[in-house]
Amino acid sequence: MHAIFEEFINDWRWLPYLSVIVIAGLIGYLTKVVAIEMMFKPIDYFGVHLGPIPLGWQGIIPMRAAHMTSVATNKIVGDLLTPEEVWSRIKPDRLVEEIREPLMTQIDAISQEVAATMAPEAWANMPGPVKDRLLARIRERAPEAIRDVMADVGNNVEEILDLKALTTRKLVYDKRLLQRIFRKAGKQEWRFIRGFGGFAGLGIGVIQMVLYLVTHIPLINPVMGALNGFLTDWFCIKFLLFEPKRPKKYFGLITWQGLFLKYQQEVSEELANIVADKVITAEAVIETIMLGPKSDRFFLIVEKHIGNMIEDELGMAAPAVKVMVGQANFDKVKTLMAERTMVKLPKAMRGAEDYIEETLDIRKTFATRLAELPPEEFEGILRPAFHQDEWTLISTGAILGAVAGLLQDVVLEVADISCLSLRCE
Repeated sequence: MHAIFEEFINDWRWLPYLSVIVIAGLIGYLTKVVAIEMMFKPIDYFGVHLGPIPLGWQGIIPMRAAHMTSVATNKIVGDLLTPEEVWSRIKPDRLVEEIREPLMTQIDAISQEVAATMAPEAWANMPGPVKDRLLARIRERAPEAIRDVMADVGNNVEEILDLKALTTRKLVYDKRLLQRIFRKAGKQEWRFIRGFGGFAGLGIGVIQMVLYLVTHIPLINPVMGALNGFLTDWFCIKFLLFEPKRPKKYFGLITWQGLFLKYQQEVSEELANIVADKVITAEAVIETIMLGPKSDRFFLIVEKHIGNMIEDELGMAAPAVKVMVGQANFDKVKTLMAERTMVKLPKAMRGAEDYIEETLDIRKTFATRLAELPPEEFEGILRPAFHQDEWTLISTGAILGAVAGLLQDVVLEVADISCLSLRCE
């Protein structure tokens, strides 16, 4: 033991020997940085293919975007938020009031366009006061028709508002948004893991230096470097993030809980902020209803209530008008009116976005319900980001650690105290 100590302090050899510990700490830290960044970057596959063999990398989160989004969406839409609950907060009367001014402008344009399309000569030759009176009557009836449309949407919202499609479309096609969700949601966890990797690496470095001093076997450095990268990555990914799911006391002294679960409240708030600002927004809800995969059902509702408005406005004269213009032409007017309304209504609805945003209150609702989830269920939203490629990240840490271990041998060789050149006895 005395001989080992003498060698350590002789001729400033302690300095390159201590570099073993420093580099080990850097291995622990940098392998965590690399593992975290490999989860997020690059957004698109970077590399080449040798036949069927890929030689490159794509960030795990962007690569698994479809699967992760499917898992998260199934939990978010249904368990935490339902279309019925979301739309039930919207009051049709208040909504119509919010869009009344832009709606009137759009209704005038729609009415004139339909009239000019269906009966161009009659419309062109119609006296101005008659046109004005006709447009005024439509303006008077239009808000009631739109209110009925929105009320009907509420009664059939499950068939019209596809929140799953909305969420999936946003996250799958905007991988940077998905990346941002996981990066921001885990900002405290990533910071802790980087620090833990550094300190754990220093501890392993002390053991590594002692082993080298005792044995003078160069292979110790790359082997210990690989173990450093492997063990610290494995421990962080397998245990620190998600295990144990509930607080657990170890050795009667230390209470520990997986970091994502320990900070469930903070993670929930970060997730809710991004979902409310970028995913389930008022604009996205309106677009999904009117232009989304189920918009054909919304069109049927619009067509029904626009048709009712026209029928009611004609009153007892309706049968005579149908005879005069023909039932087919009369139906065509209603359909054309509904089509033009579908085109113009999204623009008018922009006036209600602030009201819808405030009323839906997705941020508070989502954050509260996420925070209240049992840890086992909360884990299910985030774990898919890590689960499938955990061993890829861990293996990468081991490889980087081994390379850094060779660097330690180089440092010792330069200091003329390495056994690489078989100078050690």
